[in-house]
Amino acid sequence: MADHGTIVLSLTVLYVITMIVALAGNTLLICIVWKKPRTRNLTSFLFVNMAVADLMVAVFQMPVSITHFYVSGSSDFLDSFNCRFLYYAVYVSIIASISCLTVMAFDRYFAVVHPFRRSIWFRKPKIITPIIWISSMALMSIVPVAFKLGRGKCRIDISLILPFYAYFFAIGFLQLPLFTISVLYTLVTRKLCFHEVPVDHNVSEEQREQEIPKKKVIRMLITVVVVFAVCWLPVTCIRCTMASA
Repeated sequence: MADHGTIVLSLTVLYVITMIVALAGNTLLICIVWKKPRTRNLTSFLFVNMAVADLMVAVFQMPVSITHFYVSGSSDFLDSFNCRFLYYAVYVSIIASISCLTVMAFDRYFAVVHPFRRSIWFRKPKIITPIIWISSMALMSIVPVAFKLGRGKCRIDISLILPFYAYFFAIGFLQLPLFTISVLYTLVTRKLCFHEVPVDHNVSEEQREQEIPKKKVIRMLITVVVVFAVCWLPVTCIRCTMASA
């Protein structure tokens, strides 16, 4: 069985690799959208928001997580305020990412089921982006209350562990996003498989092709949702276990 030092070193290497890949990949995505105006649509802006959220995790949480491997007990590098701010930023970024996936599902739903509705407010990036982040900050305002600094590490108050994670799962995974996304993609699949695409003779063929996504786009978005859930659910369960330890 590997000793403690080997495990810590392995986890450190994995964290560093993840940080490098996250910083490089997400920064590249943001640069591509920034430098190529033709790529700027609602979907690309939502991916940019998700990239920003991932960068927040890489910048705020991962360095502190690595530090925890080597610093035990009370330490000066993390005071009570920074403890609360750190996890608040991380959880806001998680909810923002999930909100982007939910908005993507709504966007694909209207693009397929109601392709000729153009005056939908949430399909405007300048409107939906502030809404995503402001609502994420409001929904996660419980984090600074739940987390506190103890023995040099950020921990959830023992009396708030169960209600906090129950709330987080309901808001972030089970009740709202995954249920909503599942329903919307079911309707999209039903439309693609069993109904003919409505034809508006006043709309050009080019506009019609832009509004009606191909099935591979739907499969790609579903894959993004599934991979996101598979990646985050185990991490959340581990955090819950560690917080209660």
